[in-house]
Amino acid sequence: MDRGSWPKRWRMDGLRIVTMDDSLGTFEGSIEVAGGRIAAVGPHLPAPGPGIARLDRHDWVALPGFIQGHLHLCQTLFRGLADRRRLDRWLGERIWPLEAAHDDESLVVSARLGIAEALLAGATTILDMGTVRGTDRIARVIEEMGIRAIIGQALMDTGEGVPEPLRVDPDRAWAEAKELCETFDGAGEGRIGVAYAPRFTLSVSEDLWRKIATEARRTGRLVHTHISETPWENETCRRLHGGLPLEVLERWGVLEAPTALVHAVWIDEGDRERLRRSGAGVVHCPGSNAKLGSGIADVAALLEADIPVALGSDAAACDDALSIPLEMRLASQLQCLRHGPERLPATAPLEMATSLGARVLGWAERVGSLTPGKEADLVLYRRDDLPWPAERPLADALTWTQPRTRPREVIVAGRRLVADGALVEGDENEIRAEATAQRRAVWDRSGLE
Repeated sequence: MDRGSWPKRWRMDGLRIVTMDDSLGTFEGSIEVAGGRIAAVGPHLPAPGPGIARLDRHDWVALPGFIQGHLHLCQTLFRGLADRRRLDRWLGERIWPLEAAHDDESLVVSARLGIAEALLAGATTILDMGTVRGTDRIARVIEEMGIRAIIGQALMDTGEGVPEPLRVDPDRAWAEAKELCETFDGAGEGRIGVAYAPRFTLSVSEDLWRKIATEARRTGRLVHTHISETPWENETCRRLHGGLPLEVLERWGVLEAPTALVHAVWIDEGDRERLRRSGAGVVHCPGSNAKLGSGIADVAALLEADIPVALGSDAAACDDALSIPLEMRLASQLQCLRHGPERLPATAPLEMATSLGARVLGWAERVGSLTPGKEADLVLYRRDDLPWPAERPLADALTWTQPRTRPREVIVAGRRLVADGALVEGDENEIRAEATAQRRAVWDRSGLE
């Protein structure tokens, strides 16, 4: 079978399957796929029916595709342009001026590079923050490249230090956000969902926040926002709104809607109780938090409070590598530093990257485990690419050694998007060359020195 051809109905045999379902089952067996969904999975499946292609994958490992719980695809071109700055300076001195300098072409190229990097590292689903203007361009790239995604238009209508091109009239911002929902929700044969994406409490007015909360409660649509990333954010929110971010969002009714709250580094026991009571999910971005010096989120305490936690890379501008396997490893290391090596269960990083990540996005019925009826989103490794002793627990092995190699195959909705560690459609080197040219153009337009 050549790289570009792929059957609609197929069965893989000889796999070591890591289901990530409630049983956390691991076994030697087969996966059968039809219509983009998992038709059957198990150690002893009956012989396949007519018209089902059989694919030999002996000595391969199959997992659910990774959930990339927080990205800024519009910032992929900014890698290395905002280093050595804490969050407030990182935003004000570099990121906001650079985002304001995007045009349609640079947005498309930035999104294409970010999706390529996420796919090549095994992500099959992403949650993207979008941007203030041109999010529809990013959504089109998502649709074309075949990845599964929830995207929202980044909403900003106020804020200290926000450049004028990013500060949009609230009525216009709200109209554009609703238009994005109408255009792209369910697009890409159902692969694409749309969230509301107010950036954070410091850049969105109370009136717009309340409007978002009302509509999200009515429709059940996800609200995707940043929360308590740094002490600066908390202190500024207290000064502007009379409370800490989670207190304010609770007051405005946001926590009554489905919410994916990114970072949650500087929260306390009272905040965790708010999260637990509301059912909100948290997205942990250890690489970004480490590079910006924001702190180490208490992931162990969140999980012990039954608060679902996903993993995200955040932006290439604050994390460089858009790789969930790297975030799994770093999340484990940082919790070991915070609590010692015994506190976080061995399976937790894998669960955050798969089943818990799906729960945070509100897609637990669709993705996150290799279960019959779910979308056929898989990441596959050859066993000899993963250098672990045979007697080592598989969860530990995948968490600690996986960043050394790319997956051999990545499959979304039953369709192979990565083969032999390379993109099936599109050339990575060409994408990077286009990105280099557009990166220079954005920098020149920004007026930064």
